[in-house]
Amino acid sequence: MTWATTEVSDELSIKYLLFKERYNRDTNQWQKLRNSYHPNPSKTHIEITWFQGDVDGFVNGSQSMTSRGTGTVHTICPIEVHLMGDKAVTGSTGSISIPFSYEGQQYDCNSFTRFISRLQKVDGKWNLLMLEAIYDRDSIASVLPSAQVDCRIPLGSRESYKCSAWLLGQKGFNIKQDLPAVDVLLLVII
Repeated sequence: MTWATTEVSDELSIKYLLFKERYNRDTNQWQKLRNSYHPNPSKTHIEITWFQGDVDGFVNGSQSMTSRGTGTVHTICPIEVHLMGDKAVTGSTGSISIPFSYEGQQYDCNSFTRFISRLQKVDGKWNLLMLEAIYDRDSIASVLPSAQVDCRIPLGSRESYKCSAWLLGQKGFNIKQDLPAVDVLLLVII
C-alpha cells in the first residue's frame, strides 16, 4: 500500500469513527460509544457544556442525561483531518438539536458548534482521545409557529451557548461558563 493510499484510508477511517461516535451517542448505544475512545480512560478528555472529564464519566453522564428525558441529535460535516503518523487532529462544524417541553409547549434548542478531536491509532485502530466543542451560537424555536418562546434566560449568560446552558440547567446539569466560544473570540478581537 502506498503512502497516499494509507493516508486516504486513515482519513476515511477517522471520519467514519467520528460519525459513528455521535450516532452511537444519539441512539443510546453506550458500549459502542465507549469503544470509539482509547481503551485507557485516563488518556481521554471530553470538554463540553455539561461535562468535563474522561470517557467513562462521559458515557455514564450521557446515560443519565437520557434517563432524565434529554435526547439529542448531533450532525457533523465537513470534517478536516490532519494526520501526524499514528496521531491525528480533526476539526468540523456541526449542530446539536435538543427537543424539549416547557410549560406545556414543544421546543427545539439548536446549538451550532465546532468540534475539535484528537485521535491515536492503537493496534491498527483509530481511537478518540479528546473531544472539545467550541460554541458558535444557539437558539430556541417553537415546534408550532403559534407558540411563543418565554424561557427567561438569565442576564449575563454566555452569548454563544446561553440557550443550551439554560435548557441543560433546567434539567439539573451544572454548566461550565468559561468554555471556548465565539463570544470570547470576538471580545479578544475587539
